[in-house]
Amino acid sequence: MTELSRQARVGSLYPYELADSPNTNPVVGRMTVVEALDGLLRNTEFSADLTESEVIVVSRKKQEPKGQMADGKMKTTLLAGVASLAFGLANAQDVETISDETREEKEDENKRDEVIVTGTNIRGIAPDSSPTMTFDREDLDITGAATLQDFLQTIPQNFGGGSNATVVGGLPNDFSASYNSGRAGTYGSSANLRGLGSGSTLVLLNSQRIAPASGLGNFVDISLIPASAIQRVEMLTDGAASIYGGDAVAGVVNYILRDDFDGIEATARYGGDTRGDLDEYRASVTLGENWNTGNALVSYEYFNRGNLSAEDRSFSQGAYLPNDLFPSQERHSVLVSGSQELLPNLEFSADFLYGNRKGVRDTSGRTYSFKILPDTTTIHASGALKWDVDSNWSVDLSGAFSTTDGEIPTTGDSSWHTSLDSKLWTMDAKASGALFALWGGDLSLAVGGHYREESFSNERIDTDTVQRAADRNVYGVFGELYAPLISEDNNVPGVNRLEISTSARFEDYSDFGTKLTPKVGVLWAPIEQLRLRGSYGRSFSPPPLGYVGATDYAAFVATTGFINSAIGLTAADPSIADVTAIYISGTAPNLSAETSRTFSAGFNFDHEVGPHIFTLTGTFLDIKYANRLGNTPIPGNRSVFDAPNIAFNDPAAFPPGIVVFSPTLDEINAIMAGVSRVVTYEDDVDAADAQIISSVQLTQNLSLNSVQTIDFDSGYQYESSVGDFAIGLSGSYLLHYKQQASPTSASVNRIDTLYNPTHLRLRGRVGYSNGGFDANLFVNHTNSYKYDNLPDSHTVDSYTTIDLSTSYAFGESSFMSALGDAKIRVSVSNLFDRDPPSTPDAPTFSLFGYDPTNASPLGRFVSVELSTQF
Repeated sequence: MTELSRQARVGSLYPYELADSPNTNPVVGRMTVVEALDGLLRNTEFSADLTESEVIVVSRKKQEPKGQMADGKMKTTLLAGVASLAFGLANAQDVETISDETREEKEDENKRDEVIVTGTNIRGIAPDSSPTMTFDREDLDITGAATLQDFLQTIPQNFGGGSNATVVGGLPNDFSASYNSGRAGTYGSSANLRGLGSGSTLVLLNSQRIAPASGLGNFVDISLIPASAIQRVEMLTDGAASIYGGDAVAGVVNYILRDDFDGIEATARYGGDTRGDLDEYRASVTLGENWNTGNALVSYEYFNRGNLSAEDRSFSQGAYLPNDLFPSQERHSVLVSGSQELLPNLEFSADFLYGNRKGVRDTSGRTYSFKILPDTTTIHASGALKWDVDSNWSVDLSGAFSTTDGEIPTTGDSSWHTSLDSKLWTMDAKASGALFALWGGDLSLAVGGHYREESFSNERIDTDTVQRAADRNVYGVFGELYAPLISEDNNVPGVNRLEISTSARFEDYSDFGTKLTPKVGVLWAPIEQLRLRGSYGRSFSPPPLGYVGATDYAAFVATTGFINSAIGLTAADPSIADVTAIYISGTAPNLSAETSRTFSAGFNFDHEVGPHIFTLTGTFLDIKYANRLGNTPIPGNRSVFDAPNIAFNDPAAFPPGIVVFSPTLDEINAIMAGVSRVVTYEDDVDAADAQIISSVQLTQNLSLNSVQTIDFDSGYQYESSVGDFAIGLSGSYLLHYKQQASPTSASVNRIDTLYNPTHLRLRGRVGYSNGGFDANLFVNHTNSYKYDNLPDSHTVDSYTTIDLSTSYAFGESSFMSALGDAKIRVSVSNLFDRDPPSTPDAPTFSLFGYDPTNASPLGRFVSVELSTQF
């Protein structure tokens, strides 16, 4: 305690037993006085407080019985305290002077810490009525994940399908996935909560939007954000359109930058799979500086990962070679962030991100072989002013510019070259503060306005054609109220807290009109440890610009005999066994906006009993879409080319006009006049002879998409004299995921079928830490499922893997002290090297022997990381 007082330059008062007590815990590293006190006195009979006068006061957790301490011992205790206080005063020069300065610093620090949290526009308030998850740097580190995408894939609520670098050739049931891979996309990675699509989850960087990526411009590429610059990840897992706008349907993922780092941090990481030649390197340098009125951060990160060839895995031997299951990639990212108090009540902050990723992917078919060379760059810059008008009200002004550009040339048996350009301007103004006092606290209000300009283009350079191009302007005004009716300070039996939060946003889209999106949330805590919550909200989501400006409305003409033979189908009737058919694909003209409503209900429970900490959360989420953008669902999740056979047997299986038999020549001519191109694989096929027109592959507005899920997380922590223990289990149980093409069509449940979400994903965890040693074991489980919903469908086995991550912090007193506060981490994912469950090949989409949406082909992967701070 004496040494802490000396290093911290503060005074201290403590019982004499603590002067040289062997029962206190050693603490090593950079930390605050409070953090050091917590470490020193953990699991002892003492507790401590740091007073406003910068004096440490230590006392017993339980008072001694009256008369137990002898007069002599009491005198000794007081003398020890006075001596220590005098020592602290001598080192600190003048406690009162430093106290005043420190108090001012604390006030300044509190001002900087009074931030807007994810899910609200009211500064300094964190409504608990919506389900949220927060992951700090330690959570990211202990998984052993190299990138933000690797970390996101460990979260059960996130679906691995959609637009991700591991989905290298698209998916049969997800049109948008093909525009992030192949010759049309840059192999980025997205957030995809609930499997509702990459464009349904809003991704923010320090609460600011970033220009989207892919050949459709429908998601933010999180793989370009350096993990070394992130302080925490905040996730709101229900709808938030009333706060952020229409594209926050499934939720929000907000990456918060480090604003409290002081010093230099350097990391170097190497990893590799144990059954191939895939190597991975990551190196980063982060510099941070804090001062009384501001802070600054500069972070550079380099990432390089080799390719994973299909020939390195036995389950993908059906692939033509060369063919990559993972493309190689090399990335450079630079992030600069800072804030400065310009006046006592005025603060300026700014962020800048530069990220560039280059990649190479080999792909081959029966008659071709070529390389795809994606190159994508994101530049993002934002600035904000915060003005504290008085002690209650503040005004925030912010603006951002962001651009994501991509070049996708090919070499070999292809001269394809795609160029992508996505730009985004945003401006926001808002004011928030307290209106008047209620029984449980202040009624708080936020009001503001938003303006946004978006543009997107997708061009074929080799043919000088524009495939997709559109732009839009968005105006919005919003308001939010937070009403704490009952708080812990004035609670009554059965009501420890009662809060209501309401919000609404009115937006005007230049291409899709106006819409009001409201939301209401309620929190009721019958006791301090238990919080019950519920929310209801609506969303209005116009299609991404890549859909709005699409020119890919196309026709594929072939005989049903050719199709049935190629993919193993059986004609429903001899009359349609070998007739000409037109299969319409691409994007329908005259799209409309999606609308949705979201309902959530759940609870949070936490309780401490001595060194034992228990936590339990659960959430029920119900989302219903109208005019959901997508392809017409196929009953039983059968092939899209099986639709004519299904419709012949059951005319009500699809909405009217989706599958047409015996079309007139006028109907055929109308279709052919509207498409941008026609593809035929048979020389003697003429579209004018078509007996069938099928448009199930056409991306259009469907009638309904309904999702219900239950999320849960349980945890237990125990602090003991031999170390700290933690166990937990989190998961997502999908009740149903249904699509309905029209009000009269039968609904199709896509759960537990190939390339779709499964009903259960679990992640268990066991952790132990003691001193500088830390070990964490994770168990990941995905349930078994079927190829489709037919009675005799094949089963895809369940998939369970184990990850292990261990670390050791050497400390400044070790032989590694010359390297600063050095730490080494060794991580192993898929410890027992389990292959993904077997699935059929789909060469058109570069799918060979496994389902990339629910499993990984990587196998056992071992990494070693060395980090240090100065």
